[in-house]
Amino acid sequence: MPWLTPGFNGSAGIDGTLPGGGDPGGSLRVSNCNFQLLIEDVLTGVFYGLSGGEIEVGLIKHDVVFESGSSTTLFIPGPTTYSPFTLNRGFADYTALYNWLMAASYGDTIRARRNGTIKMHRNAKSDDVNNGIANSVGEWIPVLQWHFDNAWPTKLKSFGSFLNDGTTTMIARVAITLVAESISYERITV
Repeated sequence: MPWLTPGFNGSAGIDGTLPGGGDPGGSLRVSNCNFQLLIEDVLTGVFYGLSGGEIEVGLIKHDVVFESGSSTTLFIPGPTTYSPFTLNRGFADYTALYNWLMAASYGDTIRARRNGTIKMHRNAKSDDVNNGIANSVGEWIPVLQWHFDNAWPTKLKSFGSFLNDGTTTMIARVAITLVAESISYERITV
């Protein structure tokens, strides 16, 4: 992804635009990747969209008055807050996500707060196969991951089950919004 590397000059495409048509909605669309949601190390869903998750360090104002009578305001780092994040356009274990949401809804904070990971994968290219990173073109390769602690869902968008070959399974097309007490980022080197 050349637009994520140092020294990128803005000319990713022939017309000089970023992939996916730029950033019209405030969230760069990354094609050919997916996001796996693991809750307590169990794969719970695979999604094709991820948004939100802003991390902000709060400011604490500290007014200082010097002996000369002049004053200034200093800022020191305050608490760090993590905004909700949404995984969408995915397929997931609806029962697991629904039960998790209901635990939060009923105020069961012991069962509702869970740790997890979002793993971003991209499709392998022929260069990846040639370099021994992947076995075949199109194979999913892990690239990035975010670990989150004490998270719980605030919104689940979907209903019910998916009918497959005349049987009902609990895999459903869903979107889920989560809040977490902390989020950490890790780049996976392949």
